[in-house]
Amino acid sequence: MFAAAFIAMFFAAAIMMACGGLIETGIRTAVPPRQLDSADIVVAGDQEYHDSGADPDEPPILPERVRIDEALTDTIAALPGVRAVEEFVFEGAPPPGTVDAIGVVAEPGVDVSELRERVDAELDSATISLVGDQRGQAELREAKASGVTVMALAGVFTAFATLVSIFGVASMLAFSIASRQQDLALLRAVGATPRQLRLLIRYETLLLSLLATALAYFPGRALGEFVFDRLAERGIAADGVVFQQGWIPTLAATVVAILAALAGALGAGRRASQVRPTQALAEVSVEGRLIGGVRILLATVCLAGGIALSIVTIAVISGPLTPATAAPAVILLAIGFALLAPVLTKVMTFAVQWPVRVWGGVTGQLAVLNARGRTGRMAAVVGPVILLTAVSTGMLYLQTTNDEADRLAFAENLVADAVVTSQGGFDADLVNQISDLSGVVGASEHVTSVGFIEKPDDSSPMNEGWTLQGVTAEGAVATTPVRVTDGDIADLHADTVAIKDRHAEKLGVGVGDTITLRMGDNTSLDVRVAALFAAPDDYDPLLLPAGTLAAHTTEGHATRILVKSDEHTDPERLVADLIQWASAEDGLAIAGRDVLLNEYEGQKETANFAIYIMVIVIAGYAAITMINTLVSSVTARRREFGLQRLAGSTRGQVLRMVCLEGAILAVSGIGLGSVAAIGILVPVSLKRLDSVLPAGTDPVDVRVDGRAHHSADPRRHAPSRVARDAEPTG
Repeated sequence: MFAAAFIAMFFAAAIMMACGGLIETGIRTAVPPRQLDSADIVVAGDQEYHDSGADPDEPPILPERVRIDEALTDTIAALPGVRAVEEFVFEGAPPPGTVDAIGVVAEPGVDVSELRERVDAELDSATISLVGDQRGQAELREAKASGVTVMALAGVFTAFATLVSIFGVASMLAFSIASRQQDLALLRAVGATPRQLRLLIRYETLLLSLLATALAYFPGRALGEFVFDRLAERGIAADGVVFQQGWIPTLAATVVAILAALAGALGAGRRASQVRPTQALAEVSVEGRLIGGVRILLATVCLAGGIALSIVTIAVISGPLTPATAAPAVILLAIGFALLAPVLTKVMTFAVQWPVRVWGGVTGQLAVLNARGRTGRMAAVVGPVILLTAVSTGMLYLQTTNDEADRLAFAENLVADAVVTSQGGFDADLVNQISDLSGVVGASEHVTSVGFIEKPDDSSPMNEGWTLQGVTAEGAVATTPVRVTDGDIADLHADTVAIKDRHAEKLGVGVGDTITLRMGDNTSLDVRVAALFAAPDDYDPLLLPAGTLAAHTTEGHATRILVKSDEHTDPERLVADLIQWASAEDGLAIAGRDVLLNEYEGQKETANFAIYIMVIVIAGYAAITMINTLVSSVTARRREFGLQRLAGSTRGQVLRMVCLEGAILAVSGIGLGSVAAIGILVPVSLKRLDSVLPAGTDPVDVRVDGRAHHSADPRRHAPSRVARDAEPTG
């Protein structure tokens, strides 16, 4: 039994170690420099936006490269201790008078930290200095954003893993203590006090957890590196960021793992320490109290929390943000059902006893009697099954359901029928040429970014900024799913903006008013409201002139033109005509609207791959706990099986009895886990898909205006939110 408890603690500690390494990796965002390797200090733009109103310790990351004033080169070169400076441009075409980074080489013998202080004194709030492995962040713009993403994922992962590991360890310890009831009863009979028994169990658990966490360091680090490498392969972690796991996350993970084990020991040893001396030996042979008051209280709290989050999910949260509350609801409902396993197992055993007896005969009747007489030990096995079923089923189907709803919304908001692409930008008159082609009702340049509204004061969902979409004024209505309610989108030129009417009402602005935007490159821009529009609920970008927005992006120019066919022209015919027309143009690529749908699919797969990793690891731990407990249960009954053989039972009859007991366990655990998952899946599916059944079983054709645009298996996707650079584009 000690070995089984040790295995549960070992794997829990390994998961904690892996989470600790991922969190440190996200915090440090270490990127060994390449081009900047010779520089002691690197001066670059600050990719963090500190005035968003979000948590100061977790500011949003700006999506475009934040460039710095080229004049800083001469200023820094004149500082004492500077040997040489060099300007760097890593991507795009920076506006005149700006560069991407400045490398600073210190004179021999100069203290780099002191020189850095002198450099920092010359910098403004949008410029930072970098040293060590942080210097590579200037080269790899995506590093900071990916570090924040990895840290956030690891934080959520740690919270879920802690809850699951506490329950897993507690379940295993409860079974271990139940199996040692005779030993504990003898201790009580010879005078051991309840406090001494609690201390015994606590010290045993502490010793096991210390050994388990010590041995889990290297496997935990390997698991952390494995998960991080998978995230890097999918583009969630930027290529170039290196995995880090120092002593701080290791110590923190060790403490969390030990506390989780001790928390499990408190609940597991409570019943054993409360046995009266006069009842101690008698209770060895009978089933004790079905469930304790503390366990009922914890189950009530978990179920209440899960139900509350479910209500919030249904009544308040909408769109891609649904998993933010629905996922914790799944975990809490699963743990609540698992805590009530002793009661629910007795109910399920009663419900399935007749088919078991009919199918198994005398052996089946014996299996039912064993299940009814060992409810406590059965519950120790059923609990992890409930947890495994609810977490894996709930989380996966929750993601596939939201994925399908997001995909349908994207397809419904997608108006364009063709896409013209050029990596080198377009001639100014190209949009007009396409608009004049036969069968074209409208064409518009297409640029996307993310920005923040500073005046009037405004907060975006999750404080991650609003989607900014650059369009051509004359073709915007034809290529976006908007209906103008005030003003005229044709006036969308220079520093102007068109905004959703409900958003404008919230801000208290109208046509002709001015709002201040913080653009994706950290520059401030005052824009006049040129038009208000109505659009579907899932479509809420701010529309700006393509040239205005492009000037504040890393590329500096539009790379796509969206084209809409008229009602008499088939989209496939439009694409063919554009291909023929583009044959006379250099550097143009033509594709149908499927290219946007496919990109959206790929971006969502990438953004949500981490959800699958989290589910796999948590479900894997629950599976290990379940198998571990089941093996321990069978091992502890060897004497009982031997007595059955002496009484005349054959090996086959004993095996059949054990298999039937296992079937009762499986049906009970899977059934109860499914009920826990359905508690959130059905409401979410009704809200997002108008269907009782969640998505994830059959391929679905996404159809708009009667046309089939895409067919894919929803099981391949699991989005938690719509990627910002894949917003519905028109």
